[in-house]
Amino acid sequence: MWSWTPPSAKRPSCTKAKQKAFALGLELIEDEGLLEEVAGLAEWPVVLIGHIEDQFMDLPPEILQTSMRTHQKYFALRDAKTKQMANRFAVVSNMISADGGKQIVAGNERVLRARLSDAKFFWDQDRKVRLEARVAALKDIVFHAKVGTMQDRVDRVTFVAMVLTELLRVDFEKTKRAAWLAKADLTTGVVGEFPELQGVMGRYYALARP
Repeated sequence: MWSWTPPSAKRPSCTKAKQKAFALGLELIEDEGLLEEVAGLAEWPVVLIGHIEDQFMDLPPEILQTSMRTHQKYFALRDAKTKQMANRFAVVSNMISADGGKQIVAGNERVLRARLSDAKFFWDQDRKVRLEARVAALKDIVFHAKVGTMQDRVDRVTFVAMVLTELLRVDFEKTKRAAWLAKADLTTGVVGEFPELQGVMGRYYALARP
């Protein structure tokens, strides 16, 4: 007879991931949304640990985690002591394999290599252009048909920010510049691939090319 296993009953996979990470001196970066999604996909969850190639470890951790989460449903791991992103990931397989998951891990590592190669390309290309040089391109992005482009929106936000500096007595020039650059990373390759990183990436680009 067909039976359905509720996602809550599959949460032991999270415990297994934590246990495997702990054995390596690592810890699981909690992701409740991903856990619910994976729990709904895996009928027979088996946790395996894969390796991230060193060439990708200079990517910002947000790119690594988002790429693994969005494209492959992998859980990110970090060093238990330093809290820095680890060069490992946890993948939940849907079967027990005779080789202990070696082929499954190898296959997932190959796929991840391709995904992160794309992300690294975007990251490297984005840093070749100063963040302020991207502001002009916002005029080509429609924010809303009735209220104009992203450039129009930035102008409005900048005006409001400038007014608030008088009320809050904060640095006028820094506030104005922050508002002016707030949406500039919308034209970058990384944000085009991962829209949820808008703002986060802007900080990285601003620091990389002040």
